[in-house]
Amino acid sequence: MYNKRFLLLIALLLASFLSGQVAAQTTSNIQREKNWADQIVDTVVVGEPVWLSARRHKFLALYAPPAQAGGRGVILIHGRGVHPAWGFIDNLRADIAEASFHTLSLQMPILATDAPFGAYGKTFPEAFERIDAGIQYLKQKGVNRVLLIGHSSGAMTAVAYVAKHPQAPVTGIVAIGLTTFPNGPDTMQPTLMLKSVRVPVLDIYGANDLHEVLSYNDARRAAAQAAGNKGYSAVRVPDANHFFTDQYEALKKHVLNWLRRNAGP
Repeated sequence: MYNKRFLLLIALLLASFLSGQVAAQTTSNIQREKNWADQIVDTVVVGEPVWLSARRHKFLALYAPPAQAGGRGVILIHGRGVHPAWGFIDNLRADIAEASFHTLSLQMPILATDAPFGAYGKTFPEAFERIDAGIQYLKQKGVNRVLLIGHSSGAMTAVAYVAKHPQAPVTGIVAIGLTTFPNGPDTMQPTLMLKSVRVPVLDIYGANDLHEVLSYNDARRAAAQAAGNKGYSAVRVPDANHFFTDQYEALKKHVLNWLRRNAGP
């Protein structure tokens, strides 16, 4: 009897250890993350690089303190395959900090350069864990109101995170160029996710945005209405493409005005 109990205990401990090891595995291409980090860390002008952890993997984030002390924070989520200092994400994190918000731009899981968009579906659970880590970091900085800003697949991630984590301390979402992958999991279909989102949402896109954005405009609005989300608003920026080339000032104006209205004092 003793031997059976002992063997059962060993089996349970082994199963627990193995399941923990599986759960801890990152879905990201670690070498690509390292390559991006090596290029970014020594060139940061605004704020500082910090290292957070999810799934026993340290990942890069860029933190900038607010120009004036306060408890409002913004987490920025880049699009597919890039990094937390990419393009207008980097500009926004600096300009939003200047507007007296803590900002934290996270490295999201990335795959091989030739990975199809649909393959990113498997990275969403880990992306959510990285957002959790970001929220905890901002809490340590005294932040009590967190908003998410994402671009492209990062906007998709922000919407899905709030839909799947209704108790998370997120008080609003700015979704820039919110894409849809209709053949992917529900997390890659904002028209499904928005039906479960109750916090204010700014759905902002360019007049010359991607087909995967523009063709779902009405469906996204209908999903927000189905959720009874009176805080949902959509803005179409004239002459802007998916990357807001030469239209950053217009994007910044809309985002900052929305944040001031929805983030509280």
